[in-house]
Amino acid sequence: MNDQDDNTSHSSIICKQCSKSRRYIIIILIIIIILFIAGIILITLASIKPCFFLKCHPRASGCINRSPFKGQCICDSYTAGNGRAVCDECGITYVQPNARIIGGIDTNEHSWPFAVLIQQKYKRTIMLNDNAYLISTSWMCGGTLINHRTILTAAHCVKKAGDTFDYRTFVFPIVWNQYYSNIESTLEVSVSLHDRRQEVERRIVKVLQVIVHPSYNKRHLLNDIAILKLEDYLQPSATIQFACLPHSLLEVNTTGMVVGFGDTYPGANQGSLILKQVNLTIYPNDFCTNVSPSTIKNWDTQICCGDLNGERDTCQGDSGGGLYIRQNLSNIFHYTVNGIVSYGEQCASPMKPGIYTRISNYIDWIQENSDFDLVEI
Repeated sequence: MNDQDDNTSHSSIICKQCSKSRRYIIIILIIIIILFIAGIILITLASIKPCFFLKCHPRASGCINRSPFKGQCICDSYTAGNGRAVCDECGITYVQPNARIIGGIDTNEHSWPFAVLIQQKYKRTIMLNDNAYLISTSWMCGGTLINHRTILTAAHCVKKAGDTFDYRTFVFPIVWNQYYSNIESTLEVSVSLHDRRQEVERRIVKVLQVIVHPSYNKRHLLNDIAILKLEDYLQPSATIQFACLPHSLLEVNTTGMVVGFGDTYPGANQGSLILKQVNLTIYPNDFCTNVSPSTIKNWDTQICCGDLNGERDTCQGDSGGGLYIRQNLSNIFHYTVNGIVSYGEQCASPMKPGIYTRISNYIDWIQENSDFDLVEI
């Protein structure tokens, strides 16, 4: 009788232990299932709403869900940066531009701290009459700093493989070679530059990546806009600043400023040694219908701007430079870059204003492609 009681007690203990083990297993399975479901929810949320997991800068205006697992913080209208760690004030200058402008004149030194000089250099060995010759050439354009690592310029300013260049009486295609292996290696950007003769004040920055607008039309210069991403991270200072992007439509009859190192008279092909500026007027679109009439235009993406009297204009070498508009915000003047010098018919011809790329049409594309990290990319 006692043995039977012992067996019964032993069996009871075993059953209790089995019951506890089952409960532990069930609890563990439930936890695993919960974690699995939570993981799926988090992954799905990160895919659909990646901004949910981003902490933006206090001066960021918001976050855009770009693609699965990629969100982008956007700085507000009058700051520039990556929206996450930095949003520095944009469009300010510590030296005021010259107030009196007739035609084009020299700028005050460092009065346009967001204007840059872009030079593209190229050389290659060619065969002529069974003889090898090393030829080299270069051309220049303007550009605008819009944040610590990004420049806006014209797409036609950056020649790529297959494009041609003139050398004396010959035309040659660009082919990557032992001197230049890609488009980025041909480019150098000079920031904080006022006088091209002063090498000491010139800071040269290398280009990490060239992004030409995917709809750029070389024949008609439609969507004539490109982004240069820089190797260096540029800290804002009295001589280096960033122009603000426009967040409103540009009104007709507004006066804008264009700066550049381009020719001061047609056909010079030398450029100006000193950074020059000129004030130009934004005209109704039909004022530019007679400018290169065979070239197709799209006024949703282009601006008609210049001087109908033919006294003020941009010229060769000014392409890619910015059309700047001054705006008053809480008694602080900010400069926005509203246009990019694209093309014209001759230089300073009466009734022949210039054609500019309308930046406000490309804000989303610019923001998406001008993101950067603070660490080396």
